[in-house]
Amino acid sequence: MLALACVTASGAFADAQESGRVGAGAPEDIFMEITRAEDGAVTIAPEEFTLAHGGYYRFNVVCPEALTSETGYHFEATELLENAHIRVLSVGEVDIEFYMQGLTFRAIECDDAGSARFSFHPMRKGVYPIHVRDQAVPPTEAFGRVVVE
Repeated sequence: MLALACVTASGAFADAQESGRVGAGAPEDIFMEITRAEDGAVTIAPEEFTLAHGGYYRFNVVCPEALTSETGYHFEATELLENAHIRVLSVGEVDIEFYMQGLTFRAIECDDAGSARFSFHPMRKGVYPIHVRDQAVPPTEAFGRVVVE
């Protein structure tokens, strides 16, 4: 599944979204997996996403490891969220959904294995940073980016 997720996120399917046109229908799924490397560092895969301006996407943040509030991960993409129209935020494998209709949220935190996802339309072209950190003192961090063309 991760191989498919990486292909989807790498932009191989970005041609299905047309830049400058607000997407309709079902969102295109993209996945980011947060794990810990052998040396203890936080890692994300993939590190970059290329999206179409106005496209319709569902960003899946996946934390596959057993975690606690002391070892969990904190995901932020503040600038992307500020420049996107948020539609739906979903939590876990159960059908718990928050219909945002343009409202925003600040972060996603994984304190156990699981996933959260949000569907959105990127409304401004640009390069937006992704920041993921763990709860260690000092925290270890991983960085990625979303490119909206």
